[in-house]
Amino acid sequence: MNNYQGLLEVLLSPLGPISLIGLLFVLDVYYNLSLRLGEVNRMPPYYRRFLIGIGFVGVATLVQIVRVAASLSCHPEARHLLSPTFSLFAFHLPLLIGVFISVLTAWRYWSWLLTGE
Repeated sequence: MNNYQGLLEVLLSPLGPISLIGLLFVLDVYYNLSLRLGEVNRMPPYYRRFLIGIGFVGVATLVQIVRVAASLSCHPEARHLLSPTFSLFAFHLPLLIGVFISVLTAWRYWSWLLTGE
């Protein structure tokens, strides 16, 4: 790895956690909008599922911050934090579950915009 690749990695590595924090913000907005829509339409409180999705995405965000710190530290003790198995179970699966739950919940509340019902 040359000096430019290392510098690029140091400069771009914070963008991953920042984008996940942005996703948490978007899920919070959907939570609040769905809460109000559900109150107006007297729907069951499906909006609480957004909290579950936010929890899973929050776990993925924390793991991503730890993985970025481990990547930048270059310590051999942190090598297991960068392994594909740890990444799959601690980052990718919680992110997938959180986004999947949130998309299904958003569809439950907001599908009328697309279907016209």
